[in-house]
Formats: sequence, C-alpha cells, structure tokens
Amino acid sequence: MFRATNFSVTVLMLMCFTVFIYFVRNRRPLDNNWPLVYWLLITMFTYFREEETFSIYIILAGLAAGMLLRFEFMNTFFVKVVKAFETVIWLYILYRGFEIVLL
Repeated sequence: MFRATNFSVTVLMLMCFTVFIYFVRNRRPLDNNWPLVYWLLITMFTYFREEETFSIYIILAGLAAGMLLRFEFMNTFFVKVVKAFETVIWLYILYRGFEIVLL
C-alpha cells in the first residue's frame, strides 16, 4: 500500500526521471549531459540511503555505462550493447522503485 512520505515521493520522482532519461537517451545524441546528471543524482541518493534503496554496485555499473556512452569513442555495435546494458539497469531501478514504494 502506498504511503506518501518524503522518501516514497522522492523514489517516485526518481522513477519518473528514469523514464524521462530513457527517452532522452534514445531520442537525443549520445553527448547529452542529462543522463550524467541523472546517474550522479541516483548514485548520491543510493549512497546516502543504500540499505533502503538500490544496490550500489548495480548503480555504479549504470554510471559507468552512462559515462561510456557520454564520452563515446566506440563502434555502433558496442554502443548498442552498452545502451542495452543501461536499459536493463533502468528496468532494475523501476522494478526496485515499485517495490520500495508499494511495500
């Protein structure tokens, strides 16, 4: 059951930002700064509330994937692989966010 606390509303906002960044990543050029802002924000949030939120190792892997894509020097196949990896991590964030908010 959903309870509107500061923590749950923050997680909901991060989930909405995750969906927004997914569309930004797929519609804009790779050298856009919004995904880096997102990854830094989610990393700080996870670092300060690690026991209640996401796995820090998965979030750091997403940060690394986001930085690889931002400072892109790879061929198209490798870009697609890293984008798919980043998408899987976003799906984890959405799934875990729903668990946090609803349970």
